[in-house]
Amino acid sequence: MGSLHCLNVGCSDATVIISATETFLVDCHNIGDHAHLLPKSKYIRGVFITHQHHDHFSGLEYLKDEGYKIGCLIYSPYERRYGDNSVRYDEWNEFCGYRDHFESKGTRLFTPYRQESFDKPYWSIDGLKFWMFGPYTTRATSDTRCLHDACLVFRVDLGQRICTFAGDSSDGSLEEIALGTTGIWGDILHASHHGSINGADETFIKKCNPKHTVISTAEDVYSNIPHPEALARYEAHTRVRVYRTDESSWKFTF
Repeated sequence: MGSLHCLNVGCSDATVIISATETFLVDCHNIGDHAHLLPKSKYIRGVFITHQHHDHFSGLEYLKDEGYKIGCLIYSPYERRYGDNSVRYDEWNEFCGYRDHFESKGTRLFTPYRQESFDKPYWSIDGLKFWMFGPYTTRATSDTRCLHDACLVFRVDLGQRICTFAGDSSDGSLEEIALGTTGIWGDILHASHHGSINGADETFIKKCNPKHTVISTAEDVYSNIPHPEALARYEAHTRVRVYRTDESSWKFTF
C-alpha cells in the first residue's frame, strides 16, 4: 500500500510518492509546506526535477536547510547556452548550487534522455517502475532548443495505478513522444505546464487516454493560465475527472 500526493503549491509543481519503504518527489516547489508527508528519517530515495525552473526545484532549498539526504537526483539533461531566454542565468545557477550541494553529500546524479528500449523500466525499486519517455536526445540538444523541449516526461507504475508526469514539456516534445510510444500509458496524467495551452498537445492527451487528469495550477498568476482551450481538451479526453490543485491537494492510493 502506498500513496500519491499531488500538492496545492500554487501555479507550480510538487508531488510526493510514498511506497512501502521509500519516498520520492516529482518536483518540489514549497515542499516545506507539506513536510508532514516527508519521511522522519530525512532520507528521500529519489527526487525528479522535470526541468530547471524555480517553480519546480525551489524546495531543494528547504531540503538542504533541513538536512535531508537524497539518494538520487534525476533531472533534465538540458544544457543552458549564453543568452538563453528559456531559463534565467540566476535561476540556472541556483539549481546548480543545490545540485552540487547534494552531490557533495553523496547524492547520485542522473540526467536521462528517452530510454532506448522499453523491454525493462528505467528504474525499478520497492515495487515501483519508472519509464523514461522523454526528452528525445535530438530535440533536447538541437540548436533551437528551449528548456521545455528537454523536460523530463515519464511514467510511474504504482501497483495497479499508473501515473504519467509531463512536467512543463513543450507541445513539440509531447507530440513526438505520443507518436513514437505505444502501449505504455496509464490511468493518471499529471498535465504539462499548469494548464497552459503550451503543453496541452491534443495528440499526447488522446494517447494518454487518462481516467484522471491532475493540473497543478492557480488563477491570476499568469495570463491565460489555466487556458480555457487547454482545460477543454483535458475535459474532452479524460474519462472520469479533471482535478485542479488550486481546489485542493489530491491523494491517490495504490
